[in-house]
Amino acid sequence: MEESKENIPEPERRAFLKGAGLSVAALMIGGLSIERFAVPKDRSVPVMDNFPLAILEDPSGSPITVSDVEKYAATTTTKTTPILVFNYPLQDEPTFLLALKGIKITTPKTTPSSGFNAVSPGTNAPMDGIIYDSAHNTSIIALSGICQHLGCVPPFLDYHPGQNVPFESELVGYKLNGTGASKWPDYGLVYCKCHGSQFNPVWGGRNLYNNGPAASPANHSLPQIMLATDSNGYIYAYGINSSNAVIRTHLKYPGGETYGPGVKSEDLTGGTSIVKSSRTVPSSINYYNGTSLTSSGPTTLGVNQISSSVVLYKTTVVSNSGAWKGSF
Repeated sequence: MEESKENIPEPERRAFLKGAGLSVAALMIGGLSIERFAVPKDRSVPVMDNFPLAILEDPSGSPITVSDVEKYAATTTTKTTPILVFNYPLQDEPTFLLALKGIKITTPKTTPSSGFNAVSPGTNAPMDGIIYDSAHNTSIIALSGICQHLGCVPPFLDYHPGQNVPFESELVGYKLNGTGASKWPDYGLVYCKCHGSQFNPVWGGRNLYNNGPAASPANHSLPQIMLATDSNGYIYAYGINSSNAVIRTHLKYPGGETYGPGVKSEDLTGGTSIVKSSRTVPSSINYYNGTSLTSSGPTTLGVNQISSSVVLYKTTVVSNSGAWKGSF
């Protein structure tokens, strides 16, 4: 993996190309994707061998903790919440960092074609790759901030909590106090203002939402970025959930949407790598795996093709308001 010469992630290039260019052009020409014309030519040049292990930091360079993120946790009664974004696995790949209080995001036993409901807290183990704080009944999840329809990014793609129905979704029939298909979900949706794609963060790694009054133009869920913590409560990203690992605009060959571990090389095709950290790799990382929370060394995480010398990277969390205010 080549180390970037940049010290600060710069997603503005993607924000311009993907957010403004694609959304405006797509509105002009309908459903035709112009993605292949907007993606830089170097997108097909590999820069990584595998997913990086990265510590999440604030704009001042201090590690972000679980309690830091929980200050922004959304509930079923939340009206507004800051957009928290970090870049992973590459510098120009925005990822949402969401905290949801009052629910434990779990892996469903079945997945009906129309989606699924979250398992009630206490009846199943938390889903792999989320951070669940049982003391505060809060789930922290990271989802790709690239819409799986035409590649729009924040702020065009944004999380709207349970008491915040965006104007664009009202136009298609959602109502704050609606019933049936018109009901805005209790924890809201990640909603794309470009063309109305909908994603339910409570559904975890398979979050595509088609239960509302209008179908989602996107036909893939937002890929889930895997999170873990150490004994200090610092947060790390260490990969992408292999059950839905394709970030649409990472693909070298359009239309090559294939699920499973074999897509990792495509996920890390092109772009600029995140920056190496000067911090040491923690002696142990806590992460959920199957039915229990296990604590073991980072050699078990399968990141960076782990060998005797683990490389630790860093990524900066920024928000549109609050203490971590920055551009994305």
